[in-house]
This record gives sequence, structure tokens and C-alpha cells, in this order.
Amino acid sequence: MSDRFKRKKKEFQAHVLTKYNIYNGLFLNLPYAQSSGVGEMIPLLAKKVSLGLDQEKTPSEILQAFFKEDGEFNTEQEQIDFMFKVVQFIERQVVLFDSVEDAAFPLISQSSDRMDLLDFDRGFSNEELKSIAIAKLKEASARIVLTAHPTQFYQPSVLNIISELGHYIRENDIDRINQTLQQLGLTSLLNVEKPTPFDESKNIIYFLRNVYYDAIGKLYTEVKTKLAFEDIDFDNYGLTKLGFWPGGDRDGNPFVTASETMKVADELRITLMKCYYHELKQLQRKITFKNVDQKLQKIREEFYESMFEKDYLIDYNSILASLEQISKQLMEEYHGLFQSDLEAFIDKLRIFQTHFATLDIRQDHSVHERLMTDVFKHAGWIESTLDELTQEQAVKFLIQTESPIDASVIQEPLILDTIENASQLP
Repeated sequence: MSDRFKRKKKEFQAHVLTKYNIYNGLFLNLPYAQSSGVGEMIPLLAKKVSLGLDQEKTPSEILQAFFKEDGEFNTEQEQIDFMFKVVQFIERQVVLFDSVEDAAFPLISQSSDRMDLLDFDRGFSNEELKSIAIAKLKEASARIVLTAHPTQFYQPSVLNIISELGHYIRENDIDRINQTLQQLGLTSLLNVEKPTPFDESKNIIYFLRNVYYDAIGKLYTEVKTKLAFEDIDFDNYGLTKLGFWPGGDRDGNPFVTASETMKVADELRITLMKCYYHELKQLQRKITFKNVDQKLQKIREEFYESMFEKDYLIDYNSILASLEQISKQLMEEYHGLFQSDLEAFIDKLRIFQTHFATLDIRQDHSVHERLMTDVFKHAGWIESTLDELTQEQAVKFLIQTESPIDASVIQEPLILDTIENASQLP
């Protein structure tokens, strides 16, 4: 075992495992955990399971021995009820562990020997190699695609608990941690109804708003600032892009329809307007200068209207031009005070624009094949199959024909929905 691995293991044990064991002790000893008997039984069950697996016993043998020797479970129903409560507790222990690990990440990552994006100029033997690396960075682009799975689906209330718990753990606020653990224990992790694609999208959008909006903006600002020290302009706003599957990925999911896709696109836009609105509100507390504050207020009002009026779309180019004019005014009239804060906001506007993330419209190729077969047949370009045309001929027909699709002659609902979805694309 290398010294580096030993050090990382020690740090993980100190910042994650030890804290988890402490807070898990609080969790297992909550009043309602003790009243049900589950809190004191879980450690005993865990020990029995570990010992039984070492003895190569089957899960059934391990549980039956536990029920017989260590608990008063007289009926099969009592056994089932107990195991259900165990699962409920373990689900919450997973949430607790994730919160502790998230809270410890800044401490663990600080001591990492790995290079990150801001270390791109480390280790270069000469200026030529460094210049090549910087040139590549100015063209580089990483696309983060977010997806969702029903087994990883938390309600917004649970997501808020996770966020609050992580905050209190970082602050070592034991009273608040204990209170939040009680809240977690009494909050259901089950969804009353099966989540729709729109429900799934809102949960992922939660992370866009509370994590990615600031993280991507901060990363861009740090890279830009570092290069500025070397008198290098950096304007690669595509350095980090966001892709989004929920609401767009209809491959094998019949619940993703054109209307659901539009709802998700609207939710992405509205959420982004909320991010812009709240950040601009914070900027207005700093930028209180004559002939500037009213201009910012006007822009903020546009974001506000776009938050609540689905059909009101901000003029991206107009707002960008206004903000850049204000930035220039801060430099010329107000000694550049808070200009860097405004520039960081402008960079976010350039990165996310008005859509936040691009929706990936995915569908099984067989559906597209059926769609094009129907379209080409009704247009009179083929008699029965696409094999009658070469790829070049098919592309030529599609490009040169203004509107080859007459939706009124299409009967299959899935094909109609695909046409409707495509018709809404810009």
C-alpha cells in the first residue's frame, strides 16, 4: 500500500467515516427508533450478516437464525414488518452518508495530488508547450449530460433535507444536525405516485440551480482570471456545457411526449431566470450608484416577468448589451468598483444564455424509420420502403422540400407525437 493511498485512507476515515459513525449513533438512538426497537437491532443484524457471510451461509439462513436467536418475531408478518423498517432506516443512513461525504469533499480534495483544470500550466518544460496547452484550453469543451433513474429519485423535500444536513455537518452544528436527522427519520422517502418525466426533470433541475449554475460559473471565472494574469484574453464560453435527458429521452419511454418535452424546456428556462434574478438582486445590493442602479432594476424586472410568464422571452442580445454597457460605466465612472462581480454574472449569461441546458431528443431509430417511411410514401417519393431511395436522394428531398409532412394523413400516435416534437424545434 503506497504512502499516498494510506494518507488518503486516513483522511477519508477522519472526515467521513468517523463523522458518519457519530451522527449515525444519533440517528439510531432517536426516540421513535428506540420505541420501534429497530435502532438497537440494526447493529446486531449487521454483525450477524457479516458473520454469516464469512461462514458462507445463504441470506435466508442468516435471517432465519437472527429471527430465532435475537428477536421476538413470532410470525412471518412480524419478520416482514421488521425488515421493512430496516430498509427504511438504511435508506436514510445512505442519505446521511452522502451528506457527510459531500460536506467533507472540500477538505479531502484540497490535499489531493491530482492536477485539475486550473493546474494546466504546471509541469511544462518550456513556454512553447505552455502556449500550446493554453491554445487547446481556449478551444476545449466538456459536455456534462444529466439523466435520471426512478431508483435514484428523491422528492424535493428530501433534497432540501440533504442540502441542509450537509450545511450543518460542515458547521459541526450538533443541535441542528440532530433536529434534521429527526426530520429525515419522519419524512417519507416514498413517492405517492409514480414520477412523470416532468417530475424527474424537476429533481435534476434542482441540482442545476443549486450546484451547476454556481460551479460552472466559478470555474469559468477562475480560468479567465488566471489567464488574465498572463495578459491572455479568454472567451471560451463553451468550456463547460450542460446536456439534459429527462423529458427528451423517449427511447423506450412512452411517457415522454412532445408536451412533456416542452414543459421541461420551459422549466429549464424559468429556473435559469430565477438564478439570474436572485444573483442580480445580490449585485444590486453592491451596485447602488447613480445612473446604474435603475438600469439593473429594469433588467431584473425582465427576469422577473420571464419567471412567471411562460410566453415572455427575454431579449438575450439586448440584455447582454445593457449589462456590458453598465460594466463599462462602472469602470469609467465608479473606479471599477464591483465590476468583476458584474463581469462574472455576464459570463454566466453568455454560458447559459436563455436555455440553461440543451435537451437531448432521443428516440429509437426504428421509430424514425417508420416516420420517414410514412412521410416519403405520402409525399409520393417511395411506394413502400426507404430502400427505394439512396441516402443522397432522401437528404436532397428533405432539404429542398419546404414542408413534406402532412400530419393529417398520419394515423399512428407515436409517429404523430414525433412529428409534433420535431415541429417545435427552432
